[in-house]
Amino acid sequence: MNRTLRIATGALACAVLLWTGEILTVPLATAAAPAKRQSAATVPAAPENGGPRNWQVAGVSGALNMRERPSATAKVLARFPAGTIFDNLGCRRAEARVWCDVQPLGGGPRGFVAAEFLKPAVSPDGSVATGPDDSALRAGQGRFDASGALPCAQYRGQALTKCEFSVARAGGGYATVVIQKPDGGTRMIYFRMGRPIRAATSEADNPGRFSARSEAGLHFIRIGEERYEIWDAIVLGG
Repeated sequence: MNRTLRIATGALACAVLLWTGEILTVPLATAAAPAKRQSAATVPAAPENGGPRNWQVAGVSGALNMRERPSATAKVLARFPAGTIFDNLGCRRAEARVWCDVQPLGGGPRGFVAAEFLKPAVSPDGSVATGPDDSALRAGQGRFDASGALPCAQYRGQALTKCEFSVARAGGGYATVVIQKPDGGTRMIYFRMGRPIRAATSEADNPGRFSARSEAGLHFIRIGEERYEIWDAIVLGG
């Protein structure tokens, strides 16, 4: 007993099964396996399990809703446009969808967004940073990748001078820069995705507000009256 399967193409494509002279026609829509959506994919790993450190919003025409809980009916906390960079705080499956716990890079509201509108963020060095950021730990242990001097000033009106620095890098623009201040103290500045995010401060030294701007690969950083200029090469290496 012979049987033959023939697949026709075109607008009315169907599968035709010939079996002992009997013809059975089955629409391909039911014969073929349905395409999988990204939300049905494996839940992405958190950085501590080797996943990407950051996500980038992609595939939205307007803005992506951040919700209070991993549910399409949960309260919307904020909305973010395409290109927004998030920290990856872990993902989970809920309501037949994958949701990721995120927070904007550098700070902001924390909540859940649908994973199908996220992609691993590409760092300034062209890589996707994965795994935990151990740069601060390595800096605390004195395990540095480079050292040198950079422009600095410690009080209002002071002309720029030079401060010694050391840097511990964790790849993908993640780095901790430790600066030796002229008064014998130190200042630690943290970079993530190539951006200066914050500085280590204490109530004792009361340095004031942290601010930063970048221009042509040079980061101008203020911490109260302190000023520092840090080149991309210090953070990214190379």
